[in-house]
Amino acid sequence: MKSLASITGKEIETIKMALNDSISDMNTELKQKLTPEQTNALTDFKAKYTRVFDKLKQSGSIYALTETDLDIVAGGLNDAIDLIEDNISEDLSEEDIEEFMAYKNDCQNLLDLLSL
Repeated sequence: MKSLASITGKEIETIKMALNDSISDMNTELKQKLTPEQTNALTDFKAKYTRVFDKLKQSGSIYALTETDLDIVAGGLNDAIDLIEDNISEDLSEEDIEEFMAYKNDCQNLLDLLSL
């Protein structure tokens, strides 16, 4: 059984990429017409994701994160999986699809690890 201690630098990069993808998606959503409540909620999530992303950028260690931060990481991984599923299309090359699916599997494996 894998534990947090076994998370590698490559997996930290996957987490940072997932958080960054989620933040980028939030930026796109914030450009749309939203209610003030939706804007506030999305801005709050973006701030949380950005804070955790910055912590990981600075330390590069999963141990720099609190339990709440790990919950945010799980949310970012889940969001990244949803984004991948929403953006996989037949217009992509076979190589691109394989790359997206490998990224999705990496995100899912980390999400499974965090849910233990």
